Amino acid sequence: CIRDRYQRRVRDIFTTSTFSMRTIAFIFGAALIVLLALYFNPRVTQEKRVIVVGGGLAGLSAAIEAVRHGARVIIFDKEKRLGGNSAKASSGINGVRTEAQKVAGVDDTEDLLIKDTLKSGDGLADEPLVKLLASESKAAVDFLISFGVKLDTLSQCGGHSRPRTHRAAAPKQGRAANIGFEIMSALIKHVESLPSVEIYTSSKVTEILKNELGEVIGVKHENGTGTGSTFGTAVVLTAGGYSSDRAGLLSKYAPSLSKLSTTSGPFATGDAMKMAEKIGAPLYQMDKVQVHPTSFIDPKDPNAGTKFLAAEALRGVGGIMLNSQGKRFTNELGRRDVTTEDIFKHCNTFKAKKGDQVEEGPVFAYLILNQKAVDDFGLTLLSFYQSKGFIETFENSSTFAASQSIPEADIHQSFEEYNRHKAEGKDHFGKNVFAVSFDIHEKLYVSYITPSIHYTMGGLHISEKSEVLGTNQLPIKNLFAAGEASAGIHGQNRLAGNSLLECVVFGRIAGIQSVSS
Repeated sequence: CIRDRYQRRVRDIFTTSTFSMRTIAFIFGAALIVLLALYFNPRVTQEKRVIVVGGGLAGLSAAIEAVRHGARVIIFDKEKRLGGNSAKASSGINGVRTEAQKVAGVDDTEDLLIKDTLKSGDGLADEPLVKLLASESKAAVDFLISFGVKLDTLSQCGGHSRPRTHRAAAPKQGRAANIGFEIMSALIKHVESLPSVEIYTSSKVTEILKNELGEVIGVKHENGTGTGSTFGTAVVLTAGGYSSDRAGLLSKYAPSLSKLSTTSGPFATGDAMKMAEKIGAPLYQMDKVQVHPTSFIDPKDPNAGTKFLAAEALRGVGGIMLNSQGKRFTNELGRRDVTTEDIFKHCNTFKAKKGDQVEEGPVFAYLILNQKAVDDFGLTLLSFYQSKGFIETFENSSTFAASQSIPEADIHQSFEEYNRHKAEGKDHFGKNVFAVSFDIHEKLYVSYITPSIHYTMGGLHISEKSEVLGTNQLPIKNLFAAGEASAGIHGQNRLAGNSLLECVVFGRIAGIQSVSS
């Protein structure tokens, strides 16, 4: 029989003259092949090897949890450094029943955050995902604090019924950084210290690999030196949204917005979504694209395609908006989509003088802060915007009015009306939170702002386990997603602070499930 012949062959190798160098080479070659198979295909040994595509907050949250649960992790990011758009976040992360809220005496609940998020989503957000987002919000804030991130300052941003958006207080001296940069710096430092994590930057994942059973088993990738394949027991997609994919996904799903500037980096091109769609993951709510009402106009380059975000916290601490007639026209703390619509409806285009020529820019409004608002936001943090040329200072409202050829009386009237509404507790735009009063004689900090594409709510539909759902609404085996690459949490409109929150909540879930499923 075959077994007898095999046994005789083995006996011959070790007892006869057939034991030659060629035989030895054969044995060692076979052994090497087996060892390589074990190393490159962790399924053979049941080793958990998780591949994370994208090194922003969602990706690093997933990586940390996967390591904590016993996996080895390989992170790919097509940029030279980790961080993504998460490093640019400036308003903060939402959390309920946190220590900062207790210290500030804020009475908040998970139900209120759920209510605010569902209301903002216009009935299009998946309620189970929203409930999970809210119930895990305190744990998400504590998770970041455990890495040394300070989240001790609160803002009440647009669409929120309570102050719950957490960031670090700006230092009184020295250079301040936005909260996204502080968060990512802390997590990158931690992840880079983990021996069970491999990080490959400037490495773009180009394809998701499946086996004959339809299970995800790895990825193909490329860098400056060539292409390759990496196999794993799970793949987590955290490569962000498509705010910069003007000629691609934006033109296809939101063509009316594709010409707008964006606050996202040029790397936000929806790569993860495109790859997942090719293996059977339908794209979900792709026409839901958020235009943030306030990005800074650089007077030296008003039509720049990429703009700096004017954080919602600037309005949360008391900033107000005026149009070119010196009139308020909206609730500065209203929903982002409503405030954006009001800017387009009530404001004129920006005009910049360049020599003898006048360059026409985008529609704009003035964002105005007084000293109290600046102090609450943090002068050291505001100084970064000033160094970029985004903010001008004026001794009082009269000098501001004169510089913009606005009747001084109109500015004064707007301030007086605002102060009266503050005393009454509500204005005719529906605003009921007034952080400051304005004095016509005080120093003003003024910037030009315009709406820009900021966030894409559409993407890969996920389950409560962060599993990517296929065409039949069943999970695609071994494929997970979190952060802006996913969809279903926000619906029509995203609330400030919910982006960093979803990155941590669903990134952590994806990391845990990628190991335990």
